[in-house]
Amino acid sequence: MSVILMGALGVAVMVSVISQGITSSKTELSLQQSGQARVLATACVEEALQIILETATTSRTANLTLGTGSCTYSITKPASSVIINSTGNYGTLVKRVQVILSTSSPSIVLSSWQDVSDF
Repeated sequence: MSVILMGALGVAVMVSVISQGITSSKTELSLQQSGQARVLATACVEEALQIILETATTSRTANLTLGTGSCTYSITKPASSVIINSTGNYGTLVKRVQVILSTSSPSIVLSSWQDVSDF
């Protein structure tokens, strides 16, 4: 009887350890994908800043595919500032970055650069 009890206890401990390992792996994958989505959103902001610097445009939307992820950005000028909204997509995760420029010509002056949940 005690052998059966010890065996059952061993199986319970083993199942618990395996379950924790699976949960940890899922969390690590989610963190990795989140970081990749953030890198992609930042890449689109950098692309938009380069376009603004080279062409002085204040109105544009574009998509980029980088590796297995993608990003989109839009440049708008609703008033005296220029706004860049960028979205990075990697796997199932999405990250959004909004950059506000106080001036765009002849040089770029950043007012803010922040992660946002929505535009």
